[in-house]
Amino acid sequence: CGKAGDLFSYVMEKYKINFRESIKILANEAGVDINKNFKQYKYIKESGDNQKNYFGAMNNIATYYHQNLIEHLKDNSLSILKEKNITDEIIVKYKLGLSSNIEKLINYLLKNNVDIELLVKLGVFKVNKNGNKYDMFTNRLMFPIRDRLERVIGFGGRSLDGSSPKYINSSENNFFKKRNILYNMNNLKMMKTRDHNLFIVEGYTDVIAMEQNGYNAVAPLGTAISLEQIKLTWKYVNEPNIIFDGDKAGINATYRALDVALFSIEPEKTLNFIFLAQDEDPDSLLKTNEGKVRFQNFIKSKSSLIETIIKSQITNNLDTPERVLAFKKKLLNKINNIKNTEIKNLYKLVVDEKIKETLRKSIKVTNYTVLNTNKDNQFIKKFKDRNEEQFVLRRERSILGAMMNNFNLLRDNDEILAELYFSNKELSLLRDAIIEILSQEKVKKSSELKSSLINKGLANVIKNHFVTEDCIKFQLKENYAKESTNISEAKKALLDIVLLQEKWYEKQNKSLSKISQKL
Repeated sequence: CGKAGDLFSYVMEKYKINFRESIKILANEAGVDINKNFKQYKYIKESGDNQKNYFGAMNNIATYYHQNLIEHLKDNSLSILKEKNITDEIIVKYKLGLSSNIEKLINYLLKNNVDIELLVKLGVFKVNKNGNKYDMFTNRLMFPIRDRLERVIGFGGRSLDGSSPKYINSSENNFFKKRNILYNMNNLKMMKTRDHNLFIVEGYTDVIAMEQNGYNAVAPLGTAISLEQIKLTWKYVNEPNIIFDGDKAGINATYRALDVALFSIEPEKTLNFIFLAQDEDPDSLLKTNEGKVRFQNFIKSKSSLIETIIKSQITNNLDTPERVLAFKKKLLNKINNIKNTEIKNLYKLVVDEKIKETLRKSIKVTNYTVLNTNKDNQFIKKFKDRNEEQFVLRRERSILGAMMNNFNLLRDNDEILAELYFSNKELSLLRDAIIEILSQEKVKKSSELKSSLINKGLANVIKNHFVTEDCIKFQLKENYAKESTNISEAKKALLDIVLLQEKWYEKQNKSLSKISQKL
């Protein structure tokens, strides 16, 4: 009895399944018909024969698709394989296939005693209005989808000729429910600890690229991720990482995943979120050595669930108390969806602190003088009237912030920025990165520059020195930092601040007179 218990425990732990499911697995291996011997187990909905026939048929289909692809590649090529860096080794490892001729497929299945009518009934094959069977995957690269027990339960097919939709999945039936399965989850049993890194990505090729580079990854089946799929990942790790594409659709899908998980998070069941740059995905990034480095930097800058909640609700500049309080209301409405009371209360404490900090900043940067007062003159006067030692860092932040935010100003004065001395090491590093980007990349606007800085892993440096949530939108009060400001006026304001810096550095025997002459 003890040995039997150990066996059940081993199967349950290996496949992350419950006791009932482990009974079915062990009974099948022992050749025991559960339906015949244990009729009282009403949870078994399908007969043993139907289940056996379905999984056997799907395995045969996967074998046929795979052999078909191998034969095709002997004398032909597929551009999609080269585009996605899919090698022969990958084809074999993931048993990728090629769908083409349904008649040959049906003949192959009949030779292997597969019940074709059962496959029609379960939606594997379709029947047209003339009564002819057809394969919904014709002319597609095939990705077998396996369950935790390594059984093929469905397929994903990628179009080869650009036809729409690009990806389609098998029709759902009693054995294949898309919301209850993740692509590549059969390989998760290799994970040994719950603090392991697991990544949830968008597509099949993203998973393959991640796995080839040493990252454990799974993907929903072409649809928005479900709570059931997130719960599947929680069986293996405490904090899976959502890392969808960097386009608008990917960001929206990320925030939907946040909403889906929010109700069910617990102390050891949460999510992290990784945001890629515009139009980037794991598959494209991991093709080059440079992309791999940038990808690692994205991972290092991942956001916790509470950070992502805050990020998801920022729609305006938080530059007035009214906007800050409206922001707080949205955050609390979101947090109130959390079922776990302890986490909910802790999140509210975090929000309270965040709001206090933001309110202080909004009041500090808001200028309540009359509208026709020149804000830049006021700003410069403060530098002159106060102790110089107290304003060195602030001036350096002002110069660099304006250059980053006002691309017209940066474009006309990049040589000055390159020669300017920064006493703060982080700001000096940031300046060097800006000059490097300008010399190597074709950036045309401020947002592109900031995205490149983020990609270089400088997000934390930016947040350390500037009021910004996403490193794209800055809360800068100086007029000359705005691209809408007349470039001559912006340049004059910059000159005034650089001249003030020059006087200070002259006292330190680090004259900037040559720099100011270029302005």
